[in-house]
Amino acid sequence: NPADMMPFSRLMGVEVTEAGPERIVGRILVRPELCTAGHIMHGGAIMAFADALGAIGAVMTLPEGAKGTTTIESKTNFLGAAPE
Repeated sequence: NPADMMPFSRLMGVEVTEAGPERIVGRILVRPELCTAGHIMHGGAIMAFADALGAIGAVMTLPEGAKGTTTIESKTNFLGAAPE
């Protein structure tokens, strides 16, 4: 699991189910530790999940000799809640 190399992603339980230069697919279990008081997944947890998958995709496509990546900008529109 490529997410295991990132301690925070491992803590969150990010699992990569498909990883290639054109597509990264992952999943995360909605569980109490990642939820708000209203028992829905915290928006920050969703953003961190998306950022982790983006980072994996970026690293997989780095040109030879590149040192790393960083997130410059990230935006999400939430269309619905992920209930616990």
